[in-house]
Amino acid sequence: MRGYTHLAFALAAASSIQVLTHKDVLSLPVMVAGISALLPDIDHTDSLLGRKIKPISWLINKLLGHRTITHSLDFAIGLCVIILLTSKFSYWAWMFALGYITHLLLDSLTRTGIKLSMLRQNSTIGFKLVKTGGVVDTAIFIVCLLILSFL
Repeated sequence: MRGYTHLAFALAAASSIQVLTHKDVLSLPVMVAGISALLPDIDHTDSLLGRKIKPISWLINKLLGHRTITHSLDFAIGLCVIILLTSKFSYWAWMFALGYITHLLLDSLTRTGIKLSMLRQNSTIGFKLVKTGGVVDTAIFIVCLLILSFL
């Protein structure tokens, strides 16, 4: 999926939660969800986040490659648990987890998929339904924008 799709999906999900819980849509927790949805692609220098912090992105890419540790489910769960525990399960930490996990959820729909575990070879899973930048990717982006426009 494209960065814009990840961002729109996380913002739509977080904003929907805000509306359902009678909280302000334009808030720090929603921004946290949006930023964390871009975080897994920090290992790609041409990603939305990677372009903003190119030297860091380049270094991570050279050390780890793209779609390795940052796209593995075990790393995501570990990172989210650490953030939740250190923040004493704060609301913004849950929004961080929401953004990061939605990124992996969307990427699991792509032809490349995601890794279940960095500890096991050949643990990639994916539904191979979506071509990054293709029609379905664009459709998901548009639907998320429509949802956001009604919130």
